[in-house]
Amino acid sequence: MIHNWKHAADFYERVDRLKLHGLHFQHISLCERRAWMYMHNINFAQWYGRVQVGTVKHQISHVRDHSVEGLFGLSPDRIDWKNCIVYENKGTGGAVEASNNQTAFYAVMLSIATGKDWRAVTHVLSTRRNREVLLDDEQMRNLWESSDRLEILAGMKKVPRARCIPLCKTCSLSGFCGHN
Repeated sequence: MIHNWKHAADFYERVDRLKLHGLHFQHISLCERRAWMYMHNINFAQWYGRVQVGTVKHQISHVRDHSVEGLFGLSPDRIDWKNCIVYENKGTGGAVEASNNQTAFYAVMLSIATGKDWRAVTHVLSTRRNREVLLDDEQMRNLWESSDRLEILAGMKKVPRARCIPLCKTCSLSGFCGHN
């Protein structure tokens, strides 16, 4: 599928040029303001209680797969090299599109880089279940459009306007953003 994707080379070039990685594709699915802040290194997650608790849960539920280190900016949680499956752990099953975007991004980049077809799986820690992320036409369109939006955000000097959404109540940037 990926090898026939007409945007594969352009996507790879854009990702490399903008130094994008999985969290960019998660954030752009959630909120453009959040994505802009992340692109411009504005991040308060390390001081946010929910993120701290999530980080600890993440660390104790699976040992970090060190085989993912040095993967040209990719940092998925786990890789099954033999079966070409990339795994991303998430605390809950929420924000499905955003989680899918991040996990799919890893599989697409590995597919382009290795010439093999990779599968994407989100592992939901709270349920201990895996959710396959299909790399179908819709998902590929979503990744391409997300990369397009990220390129626009990269060129913006000012933080974009954002409307209040349900995520604002639990966002680590809510105090800075003003939607708390």
